[in-house]
Amino acid sequence: MSTLATKGTRPPPIDADTPLLGEVIAWGCSGVTVRHSGLIEALRDGGLDESAARELAPRHAFTRACKKLSERRIIRQVAEDAHTLSFQFTSEERDGDRFRYDLEALLTLEKATGKVSCALAGLATLAQEALDDCIEARGGADVTRVIQRLFERNADLFPIRDHGGVYFVPAEHAAFLDRVDRFVRRLNGTMRRFPVPAGTPHGDRSVREAVASGIASLVDEHRSAVESFGSDTRPATVERAAERIKQTRYKLEAYAAYLGDERERLERGLAAASRLLRQRVEEMAESGT
Repeated sequence: MSTLATKGTRPPPIDADTPLLGEVIAWGCSGVTVRHSGLIEALRDGGLDESAARELAPRHAFTRACKKLSERRIIRQVAEDAHTLSFQFTSEERDGDRFRYDLEALLTLEKATGKVSCALAGLATLAQEALDDCIEARGGADVTRVIQRLFERNADLFPIRDHGGVYFVPAEHAAFLDRVDRFVRRLNGTMRRFPVPAGTPHGDRSVREAVASGIASLVDEHRSAVESFGSDTRPATVERAAERIKQTRYKLEAYAAYLGDERERLERGLAAASRLLRQRVEEMAESGT
């Protein structure tokens, strides 16, 4: 008989009345390809913020296009001004036991419009087609960035492993998570969701550690940012730092039930970051007088 079936080894069942701390999630978008318009439609269908799918700027799309255009040629940016980017295309040819490199053409990209111009009409057409396709096409990495952006705006992801990829989402965000789930599946991605019931020693401890670690990372970021402030720091930067500290304080209050004894330690760290910010502001004010 399997040891899993031995009396006394089975965990207690989870029924509909068992309160949940939240869910452990992991999504996969490998192999996902979608047009930008399809990405917007999937967000709209899921009741999610369409602005999370930002337009891909021509300069970044051209970086992708270069991968398609780089067969037997080397592409390097050679100049940039307020409106255009210039690239040198150098052909690479095998000549016996050596390689020969010849200037093929100079290509100009308009930053605002994405229009490509080049003395070689054929190369210009090829580059424009590749660029247009990259501006419109989205892959798995793009979809993952959209998901992360959605969580940044609406909920919290607490990593449960050092290298990310698997996260804890508190129970209060379940409805939002349902919408993200629909969005991911519509794009033929995967969303794995594992409920974490309250009241189990391992589960309670793991959630506490994950949430505390996530908030501690935020506190460390605040402290490091404030420590770098000097007389040349812009007022808007100081205001953003103060707002981020305020947001982290709100998270501490919102997730107090998950943190247990960790809350006091995190509050001390956040208070120290806040005091340091006030000190830096006073020092900058004195240096400006």
